[in-house]
Amino acid sequence: MKIIVIGAGRMGIRHIQGILSVTNIKKITVVDINQDALNNAKNQLTDSPNFNICEFLLIDKLNTTEQYNTGIMASTANNREELFDLLVKMGCQNIMVEKPLGQSYQEVINFNDKVSKTDVNCCVNLNMRLYDCFIELKNDLNNTPQLNGVKTITINTGTIGIGANGIHYLDLLFFILDADKAEIKAAHISEVTIPSGRGSQFGDFGGWSAINYYKNKELVGTALISLSSISTVFGSWEIVAPHGRIYFNEVEQKRINTYRKEDSKLPVNRYFGDYTSPVESVFESPFLGDLTAKWIVGLQNNEQLLPNISESCKVHKLMFDWLNHSKTHQDLFPIT
Repeated sequence: MKIIVIGAGRMGIRHIQGILSVTNIKKITVVDINQDALNNAKNQLTDSPNFNICEFLLIDKLNTTEQYNTGIMASTANNREELFDLLVKMGCQNIMVEKPLGQSYQEVINFNDKVSKTDVNCCVNLNMRLYDCFIELKNDLNNTPQLNGVKTITINTGTIGIGANGIHYLDLLFFILDADKAEIKAAHISEVTIPSGRGSQFGDFGGWSAINYYKNKELVGTALISLSSISTVFGSWEIVAPHGRIYFNEVEQKRINTYRKEDSKLPVNRYFGDYTSPVESVFESPFLGDLTAKWIVGLQNNEQLLPNISESCKVHKLMFDWLNHSKTHQDLFPIT
């Protein structure tokens, strides 16, 4: 398998680290518009196993007639269609695109229309679905009797950004609740924007929202989300179900389950009656490069482990519906 990675920044480096751990990779070509970014990536990766299969090129030096199996777009969100055309021209039948797919919902729709006219297997890197800890959480929500019913999920954290990480959270809620639709009931966007390390032309947003998630038109959960634009705190999640509570924090690597006894006959108004002692377990987030490796191995086994572009439209729409509560920006946002 030959792989081309467009974008030699932090995410590009993580993707390459993951790819280098996979067997049967013949070549990795790393492309960027900035020589300093290429030099930095090369320096960070030079001690990695199989580094000799990597080449680093400015995009205007790329041999566009060379053919590749797989492409990864790890660049900024402002030229997805152009880069997709380039990767298709170079033979890529499997393409991963970093989120968000665009800086407006119209750009997302346009990109989806372009992809749908090809036979390319194109997905978006909403990779929290691949975390073992979240797969286990989804299984518990579906199969633990005390958790059966509508959930209320509270997320309270700092400047992770709605475009950078909030979209991951919105998608993860679709995943763990097995929902097919979401609707914002109330929302706010802070007028204080979050600066981006990718340059002054980019920025992100914080705010709060109350969102209902549905499956087959039935309410399955309500999410109360606060992503501050003025706090550096990394916060936690709390899931409250009819007879149980799950708390977890990725940084603390901790999950705490508190359940009512399964055979309890007490009525609902007897709050905290017949509850067992909290049970704490390790909640470990993976290295992001390992998720790229997991995706690549899936492709080698003819599996697609990430949502395709069409599937991701609903979470992009939800994110832009939230962002459009801004008083300073409408429709087009400098997220990346």
